[in-house]
Amino acid sequence: MRLWRLGWRLLRKEGLHGELRWFVLALALCVACVLSVALVADRLDAGLKSSGRDFIGGDRVLRTASALPAEWLQQAQQQGLAVQATVSFNSMLFHGDALQLASIRAVPDGFPFYGTLQLTPDRAPAPGEIWLSARVMQLLAAKVGDELEVGNTVLKVAGLLGEEPDQGFSPFLLAPRALIHSADTEATGALLPGSRQQWRYLFKGEREALARYERWLLPQLQTGQKWITPDDSESGVGRSLANAERFFRLASLCGVLLGALAMGIAVRHFAERQTNMVALLKTLGASRRALWQLMGGLLLSLTLVGALLGLLAGSAMQWLTLQLLGDLLPADLPAPSWRPFALGAAVALFITLLLAFIPFLRLLKVPPLRVLRRELAASIPPWLALPVGLLGLFALVWGFTADVRLALGLVGGMGLLMGLLAGLVALMLRLGGRVRGPHALRLALAHLARERSSGLFQLAGFALALMLFGLLWAARVDLVDEFATRLPADAPNRFLVNVADNEREAILTALTEAGAVTSDFYPMVRGRLTHIAGEAVGEGAPTGREGVDRELNFTTTTQLPVDNKLVAGHWLAGPGEVSVDSELAQRLGIKLGDMLAFTIEGRSFGARVSSLRSVKWDNMRPNFYMIFSADLLAPFGQTWLGSYRLPAQGRAAEVELIRRHPTVSLIDVDDLIARLTLVSAQVSRALALMLGLVTVAALLVLLTQT
Repeated sequence: MRLWRLGWRLLRKEGLHGELRWFVLALALCVACVLSVALVADRLDAGLKSSGRDFIGGDRVLRTASALPAEWLQQAQQQGLAVQATVSFNSMLFHGDALQLASIRAVPDGFPFYGTLQLTPDRAPAPGEIWLSARVMQLLAAKVGDELEVGNTVLKVAGLLGEEPDQGFSPFLLAPRALIHSADTEATGALLPGSRQQWRYLFKGEREALARYERWLLPQLQTGQKWITPDDSESGVGRSLANAERFFRLASLCGVLLGALAMGIAVRHFAERQTNMVALLKTLGASRRALWQLMGGLLLSLTLVGALLGLLAGSAMQWLTLQLLGDLLPADLPAPSWRPFALGAAVALFITLLLAFIPFLRLLKVPPLRVLRRELAASIPPWLALPVGLLGLFALVWGFTADVRLALGLVGGMGLLMGLLAGLVALMLRLGGRVRGPHALRLALAHLARERSSGLFQLAGFALALMLFGLLWAARVDLVDEFATRLPADAPNRFLVNVADNEREAILTALTEAGAVTSDFYPMVRGRLTHIAGEAVGEGAPTGREGVDRELNFTTTTQLPVDNKLVAGHWLAGPGEVSVDSELAQRLGIKLGDMLAFTIEGRSFGARVSSLRSVKWDNMRPNFYMIFSADLLAPFGQTWLGSYRLPAQGRAAEVELIRRHPTVSLIDVDDLIARLTLVSAQVSRALALMLGLVTVAALLVLLTQT
């Protein structure tokens, strides 16, 4: 009973006023860092998986860059499956003198099979109508009943477009959304040969019928076609969820590591201070079991308090994060499950045992004779705590990120850095012994020299905390602003896409008359790289060789583009040649003279690598991974792509130009940068919460040194 009273006195004294108060606060911070991220991820994941087919709109979805062969659709119907086809493309919208690039989705009657198509007023889309997102409504100053020019046709604004199946929550969509009926697609004239489009075929049916069709379909799939199930992370929501979760997990790790460092220092100080007390208790007859109960009860009580504070702080952090991210995330997220809270409690217990076990074990191993002979210490060396702690933190980071290389880099780098800092501190102490300075300075250096082991650990931790905090603070750079300031004053600020061959000369003439400074215009065809030197590449390749698992923009030109430089080989001189971006070539292992195979519109062809180029991708001009000899792209339908810089006084002429060529898409770079800046501000506010936690962690590391 006396030991329990002693334990209670220790808890009140050390937990409220001693070193262990920093232990409790640092533990709470570690739990808050883990829990805040886990709660956000859990709610997003629950929102995605609670009704997976509602997110993709069907039991299965086939995503492809072109319309499917009729045979594939007939096979689905023979299996008893219902099929809906949607196509998405970019096109300009005109309302009076206003124009806006929009991402238009054409849907059939009855769309979708599952999920929500949120339209206001609540009715199905009909031919002759267009539904606009709130942003398009605002940009065009349009209202219900107004008529908009969409490509080569005119459609009436029917209402407001809200949520769509598989809309995702990426804030970096190139254009705001609009929705039309499939019957109006051809009238827009926007689906030109070589233009960018995405088809999504929704399938609905019994599980057995879906399985039979899947077995028939999968061997038929070509490069770039994707069969999506309700649980597939390749959906727009799944990709956004994975990226957001990974990003915030990494952001919280620094706080966890600093918090663990503060806990380690605090528990080390406590164990050193209580050595004499434990030795005295042993001389008074306290058994090993009683001492284990005393210290174990103290540690358990502190862990419970720290975990509870961390759970409360993490819940508040999660709520603030979701509020700050706002419309970047899906609306109406479900409540969190019990798993994040269990994870937070488990992390609290794991970190406590990891960092306190060796110091407390050394404390309980103190011989009773230490009461008389202060030089006696436990048989367990104090340095053993460092490798044990690093191995444990490696396991924690590995489990948190599921990335062994990242865990090795973070924890190994932290250990190496602490070793280097300890070496520097030891050198400074040795040199400091020769310094003739103020009496207080010499006393401080003498004390550090006597307590070399403890001093090295504390000073290394102090320096590491300052360095990590400084790095995080320096990393708070607005990348969008930096990108905008790096652009040359005369950099193009407009892109024209989807320019037909018979429109190019007229458009170039009109731009010149409007005072625009144009770059070169390039013919563009979309295709895929399928083989390198005879080896299949990309997703599903039998050799496993890396490829580019998406369509690329191909072009042809007789002149080396601006800001491209040859690094190997010769420029295109004959038929059947291709010039490749040097960075892509290095990543994929492409060499001069290699034979590459490509597919465009289902047709295959080959080209020999004649040169490798360095490309300046941020010059706001059209740039390409692959540039071909003219003979290779001649058989395929092409559209043109170009950029130009338009002065402010040429805006009216530009509007008239796009009105005369309604199937051409205009990308306003200034508007894109403005939107990216807005999104960056929202994300920065959310990350500021993480930075706040890391700041507290750094302060705790400093306070535990006092």
